[in-house]
Parts: sequence; structure tokens; C-alpha cells
Amino acid sequence: MKILHCDARRDEIQKTVYSCGDIAYEYISDFAKDLPGNVASASIAGGCTDPEGNVYLGMRGNPSQIVKLAPDGTYIKGFGGELLGDYLHFIKYTPQDTILCTDTHNHIVREFDTDGTLIRDFGEAGKPSDTGMDMGTLARMRRDGKIFPTEPYLGIVGMWAFYEAQRRVKRVAGPFNMPTDVDMTSSGEYIFADGYGNRAVHIFNADGTYRKTFGGVGDWEKPYEDTPGDMLIVHALCVDARDHIWICDREKDAVHVFDTEGNVVGYCSNNMGMPSGVDTDGEYIYVVGRAGYLTVFDLDLNMVAQLGTFNSDLRAHDLAANKQGDLFLFPTHANEDHQVIKLRRIRN
Repeated sequence: MKILHCDARRDEIQKTVYSCGDIAYEYISDFAKDLPGNVASASIAGGCTDPEGNVYLGMRGNPSQIVKLAPDGTYIKGFGGELLGDYLHFIKYTPQDTILCTDTHNHIVREFDTDGTLIRDFGEAGKPSDTGMDMGTLARMRRDGKIFPTEPYLGIVGMWAFYEAQRRVKRVAGPFNMPTDVDMTSSGEYIFADGYGNRAVHIFNADGTYRKTFGGVGDWEKPYEDTPGDMLIVHALCVDARDHIWICDREKDAVHVFDTEGNVVGYCSNNMGMPSGVDTDGEYIYVVGRAGYLTVFDLDLNMVAQLGTFNSDLRAHDLAANKQGDLFLFPTHANEDHQVIKLRRIRN
């Protein structure tokens, strides 16, 4: 009798290619190598790349930390620790060789040098702006007999309370109420997505002083109506080579594109797979969805590729691009089999 066992490393022993039009990638399921124990088991919320091709991971935990990988995926170091809260969201590498980190639960964005020294904070820790968001909504509904959350030991109630609170943001307010992402313009302005407890984009001058806020509160009762500029969740942000600001509105299944004065210049919705992360390599803008979709746009706001299918292995919470056009996907809970997925650009 012959007994066979299939290889658990199916992703590694096969070659998977995603292609659409002129855009094609080889799928590499596990890019990160030799991660230490505390990192190997952690949730990687997001990441970014530097000009040398190193990859930085935003590791969510208690405490959170930033992890640096070499261009081949090998572990170099980690830093942050007690300087970051338990809910790190997204991170960005700046032209000043610093790293901006959104500390969502503490309502601040922290800036570090690449050795892990804290440079400054944007916002005031523990002091959210007043958007009308109320985390006590679910508890009052339960006391009034209007809702019956079950199985609290599974952690469902905590997430449900957060969801109900998000639905009740009443107004756009100033910085910050649970910020989610950050990027910079070509002139050095800081652009912040203030997205979980607010519906705002904030612009700070290059010297770090506040300049303006724009945004709009979307209607949760009509989530899929096209309402450019009115948002449900300002989940992710990037600034392209023309200083257009791309916003992933995850729950609306849409992307809003603004200029730096807050005018809507583009909008895309439907079949984006809950767009969750966005980045650019200077040539294209890449949007990844939690449902397994990757959508690619050019600088003229044209859609040039639609990759992935529902629940494909492209599902991710965030992504980062390097200057070669390779992409790095950070799944978090969207795909817990992998921490960092690489899409290696295939060029003809």
C-alpha cells in the first residue's frame, strides 16, 4: 500500500500569477523571514518601504512596535515598544527618513527616526476631538432592551460597540478622533486620515502647524449610494505624484480622490472588495480590498487593472509599493495564514 501526504507548503511550491492588461505579478505567500517569536505570532496591521527597498511592518500588539526587514525579507530589528499603544494602525516612511505611526486608540500620530527615537506627536494623547461619536451607544441600547448581544466571552460585544459608535459620528471635527493613516505631499505638507471616530482629512504645514480640515459624513442607511466626498470610514490614505489625496472608504466600498484644498477630483465605487489600503509607486496607485481585490489606477484617474476574485489570496488590510513596482500586502485578520505577502512585478 502506498501512503502519500500532500505538502503543506502549497503556496511555496507552485507559481501563481495575477495579471490584467499590462499589469502582472508573481504571488509570493510569505515574504518575511526569520522573524523572532514575538513578531512571528503578531498581527501586522500595515507597512511601508524606504528608498533602499527595506520594508517596515506595523506590528499591532501590547505593546505595538515597528519591525524593519531587509529587501530580501530577513529580519533586521524592531523598535517602538512602550512608545506605541495597543492599536497601531498604519505607518508611512517620509522623505526626512522618519516613520509616521497612527496610534489610533490614543488619538495621536507619532513620528520616529529609524532608530526608534520619538521625534514628536501630532495631536494630544487621550483627548479626541468632538465628532459626536459615543462608545456608550451599545450599552444603552442593551439596557433599554433594544439589542441583545450574545457570547460576550468571544469579544463580539467589544467590536459591536465600536461598530455602533462609528455609525453615530454626527459631524466632521478637527484633529484627531481615532486617526487611521498619514502621508505627505511633494511640498512637505502632512495629510492625515482621521477615520474611525471622524470623517475628516486634515492638512498640516511642513513645519507641523495645522492648516485645514475637510470631509463629510456619509449616510449609513444608504451606504452604496455614490456620494463623492461624504465618507463612512476614512480608513486609508495616500498622496500620489500629482498631490492628489486618495482615500479608501472601506464600508462604502469606494475611493474618493481630493486635491489639497478638499475638492473632489475623482471617485470610484462598486466591486472594490471593501478598499482597505492604498499606496503609490509614483506611476500607479494601488488599492487593496479585504475581500481579495486589487485595483490599479494611473495618475489620470483611469482604472488600468482589476486583479483578484472574492476571497482570493489578495485579501489584505494594507499594502505598500516599492520603486520597482513590487507590492507588499499586510493581511492582518483578512488572511491569517500569512503575515506579509509579496507581489513581484513581472515586466515584459
